[in-house]
Parts: sequence; structure tokens; C-alpha cells
Amino acid sequence: MESAYFLIDKMKQLFSIILVFGLLLGCSKKPNYSVSQEKMVDVLTDLTIASSIRSVTSKRDSVQYLVTYQSILKKHGLDSLKFIEAQNSYQKNPELYEVIYDSVQKRLQKKLDETRALPPEKGEDDEIKVIKIKDIPFVRGIE
Repeated sequence: MESAYFLIDKMKQLFSIILVFGLLLGCSKKPNYSVSQEKMVDVLTDLTIASSIRSVTSKRDSVQYLVTYQSILKKHGLDSLKFIEAQNSYQKNPELYEVIYDSVQKRLQKKLDETRALPPEKGEDDEIKVIKIKDIPFVRGIE
């Protein structure tokens, strides 16, 4: 009878040690960021610009059909699954995700300031010149 209590006591101790060890391993696991933070900022910046283009263009404008989300991901060497997995990894760390979106916002603001600083291009008869799609820097690398 005494040996049964001894075995049960040892099993409880062994189970407790295994449980604590398992919790320590589970908690110390670092998230796997398959896409670098800088690349994530690049992709999110381009996706935001493409989304803005779609929201301000008319249905007859060809820009909205030229720049697709898939083409942006392809430009950065990603597929949609890898991008979503990376986004989910970064979302598990809200402080880091906030840093990424702050960087995106700063880049967009810088591009907006640069664009506003440029004088409008004049064409014939001092009218605003029509810009071809291929002349837009953002669209040039995406096909």
C-alpha cells in the first residue's frame, strides 16, 4: 500500500515537471516573421496607394484595372498566402505592427508632400498635360 502512494506521488511530481517545462517552451517561442519589416512596409505602402487609386478613379478609368493587388505582391516576390501569414504574424505583436503602419503613413505623407511640391505640367494652350499610365512611377514596375 505504501509503495502505491509513493508511485502516485512520484507520478505527480513528474507530471508537474513536464507541465512546467512544456509551458516554458510554449511561452518562449518567438514569432516567425517570414517577410522582413521593411518589405512589409513596402508592400503595405503600394497596396494603400493602389486602394486609393481605386477609390478615386471613375469606372471608365483604366488605372484601376491595370494595378491589381496580385501584381503588387508579385512585384515584391510574394504570393497572397505568404503575405497573409506574414500579416498574421505581425498582428500578434501589436507594438511592432503599429511601427510598421506608422512607417507606411510617413512614406505616404512624404510622397504626398513631394507630389504637392511639383508644379503642374503644362501642355499645349497652357492646359494641364495628360499623363500616360506608363509615365506614373508607381505603375511602371507593375505588370
